[in-house]
Amino acid sequence: MEEKRQLKAWVLSYEYQPRIIGGLGIVATRLTKALSKAGGKVTVLCAGSSNQLTKTNPNSNLSILRLPKNSRYFSRTKQSFKASSILRLASRMGCMKPNVIHVHSTEFADTAKLAGDQFRIPIVYTCHSMVSQGIYSPWGKNQTKLFRISRRIVVPSNWLAKATKKRYPKLAKAKIAVIPHGVKSVSKKSHGARTNLLYVGRLIPSKGVESLLKAIALLSRNQDRVRLTIMGSGKKSYQKKLRTLASQLGIAKRIRWIKSRPHNKIQRMYASYGAVIVPSKTESFCLVALEAMANGVPLVSTRSGGLQEFVSIRNAQIIRTVSSKGIAQAIKQFWNNPSQTRKRVINARSTAAQYKWPAIAARYQSLFRHLKKETVQ
Repeated sequence: MEEKRQLKAWVLSYEYQPRIIGGLGIVATRLTKALSKAGGKVTVLCAGSSNQLTKTNPNSNLSILRLPKNSRYFSRTKQSFKASSILRLASRMGCMKPNVIHVHSTEFADTAKLAGDQFRIPIVYTCHSMVSQGIYSPWGKNQTKLFRISRRIVVPSNWLAKATKKRYPKLAKAKIAVIPHGVKSVSKKSHGARTNLLYVGRLIPSKGVESLLKAIALLSRNQDRVRLTIMGSGKKSYQKKLRTLASQLGIAKRIRWIKSRPHNKIQRMYASYGAVIVPSKTESFCLVALEAMANGVPLVSTRSGGLQEFVSIRNAQIIRTVSSKGIAQAIKQFWNNPSQTRKRVINARSTAAQYKWPAIAARYQSLFRHLKKETVQ
């Protein structure tokens, strides 16, 4: 009887530790581990880093099947795993029959549909953001399919819920559920110099990195010790544009460029910086900001998009406008008000405590059980 009641989930995610590009991979990894620790039986199907199929079992409730991304299993034209091949492979590898399918990545849209039809079980899609390539791109078509076939669409913020309903009013309106991302703290407080600043994230125009570089140039006129570490990746052409801009501004020696690192190493790095800067023009949630809060590092951030749901003047120095002057002004205010910063760091840790992974996993588990019960009825 207990086995029948047990949650059995397939988690479909292109990114999974150690193959993590951004927040999606972090969330998929942390959430899956939390669900398995809570007693759910979880099988992860994810992209592997080689042409070899591998299967691992980190604990008794968690199995990870890493799929080769070759033409046998993956279509580059459709940017999609080949559903029939994946399901045959899962059967051959002895993967348990699930009672819910949880999708994180658009690359698994076809696999989710075929598995949902074959097992007659609900599909839940966690939409981390609207695809940036457009609705008619392969990624956009896959995301539209997920909106169509999913019983529930989970988004991390009310802001993204509104944006999703606006773009897909007929497909998404009645399916949306808001469950924020979780966080795990590593350090207790920052011990870095206040002038030693950190940016973590993708290198794309909407992240405000160009304005941040210009702000560093403005600040360097009166603060010789200001330094900025930029950790992230993006298109080579855009990375080159950012480096060229830093040289033109005369701040190349003040900028340290670091490619993305394993998430656990990034977590340990936070405490060695005086502040984390989030100059984003738009964010569906922004896990980096929440991680800074949880790790006791002062946050200087906008409140764009989903950020406004947990970032406030009580727990962060707010960037009012994403411009060189706006960002520079916020950083100056952070420097000039150490007592206020200490209060904000305390409040930030309290905020982050509301987003611990076991609590977030419990909300997902409740949703999965509800859908499972609906399906049986």
